[in-house]
Amino acid sequence: MRSVRTAVIILVFVNVVFMAWAHWIDVPPEAAVNQADASLPRLVLASDTQAQPVAAPAAVAAVTGAPSAVATAAEVPPAKRCVSVGPFNDLAQQTRAASLLQERGFTPQQRTEASDVRDGYWVYLGGLKSAADEAQALHSLQEAGITDAHAVPASDDGRRVSVGLFTERRRAERRARAVQHLGFSPDIVERHRSGTLYWIDLDLGTSDAAVPTEGLAAPDQGESRIQVRVCP
Repeated sequence: MRSVRTAVIILVFVNVVFMAWAHWIDVPPEAAVNQADASLPRLVLASDTQAQPVAAPAAVAAVTGAPSAVATAAEVPPAKRCVSVGPFNDLAQQTRAASLLQERGFTPQQRTEASDVRDGYWVYLGGLKSAADEAQALHSLQEAGITDAHAVPASDDGRRVSVGLFTERRRAERRARAVQHLGFSPDIVERHRSGTLYWIDLDLGTSDAAVPTEGLAAPDQGESRIQVRVCP
């Protein structure tokens, strides 16, 4: 019995010695760090990436202090453009056109501009070579009932005879046709003087298309004279 007990004690002592040696003495050395491997990116499993929540733009902006794209877009006002409609010869025409534009959904702002303004349409005969030609033309015109015909100072093109000054182009064209029936070739020119032009400024949004100009011109003005251009 004593020999068995001695054997057990020896086995226990050997085990204790082995455990102490394995735990404190036989420790494997740490592996050396490869500097080339340390610079490589760390591998991340796909499951770890999906588990990480993605911060919303507003949250990122709150942390970093940078303005978010949503906030920046909300602070930018919608783009606008200004166009001028005109010109109109007098205040009455401008006021009438502004009322029409307001009925069409615009907000007109009336504006004046110093410029040369049309002073009517002049019908005349030009290129008369001599005083005899001038006298003959006056005689023929007066016999046809055009009593306001009269001679005017000669130009570089020769002598001239005026056959009427009209505020409306259609009346000037009617006089020109009557003169043509007498065998002459009259000219029609616009006369101008220093005065005031009247414009209407409109602020257009990005969704506004072309400005409708139908009906804005006076009967004696003609739709073709109405322009839409960038505000000065």
